[in-house]
Amino acid sequence: MASNSIKVSDQLEPWSNFEGKVVLVTGASSGLGWDFSINLGKTGCKVIAAARRLDRLQSLCNLINDSSSSKTPVAVPLELDLTADPPVIEAALRKAWTAFGHIDALINNAGFRGSKSSILKLSNEEWNRVYKTNVEGAWLCSKYVGSSMKDAGIKGSIISISSVFGLNRGAATDTVAYSSSKAALQTLTTVMAVDLVFNCISTIELNLSLKASQ
Repeated sequence: MASNSIKVSDQLEPWSNFEGKVVLVTGASSGLGWDFSINLGKTGCKVIAAARRLDRLQSLCNLINDSSSSKTPVAVPLELDLTADPPVIEAALRKAWTAFGHIDALINNAGFRGSKSSILKLSNEEWNRVYKTNVEGAWLCSKYVGSSMKDAGIKGSIISISSVFGLNRGAATDTVAYSSSKAALQTLTTVMAVDLVFNCISTIELNLSLKASQ
């Protein structure tokens, strides 16, 4: 039994202790991203809260910092628009890396549902925004943060927040863009797990309900 416990402990490393771990959370200005950030702060993590709404992020970081015993900030805001051009996103993530000197984990939480529209009425513009946020944005964040982790020799983690709507059993009417984008995110995360395992970067996904993700 003791031997099994040691094996489990080894598998949990380096996350058996959250104290001082640096976590970047996208879509942190509301919903799950807000909750993730608050709870990570409570565990002793340093939080980089990223989203478009900088005022909301500042309020979030104030809450985390005010509840911390640290004399220096443990949470910082990062303005990040996942629909922006790749060089803009890359520059923002470089800034994120320098906030605490490194990043131990990335949580790809940002997502855009869009309106409930049938495939016959959905506009090209809305389809593109859903995919740019939910798929391309997650890919770019993973690419840039993952590259920095590799270069720094960090055994990091990349976590993608998906949805049951991306599963075959979770199909629903009038969600063609959202559901298919989450299915794409699941495949993206699965392939990244294979690609990045050789760099000691673990990659997982969490499938949550649509209600939970709002």
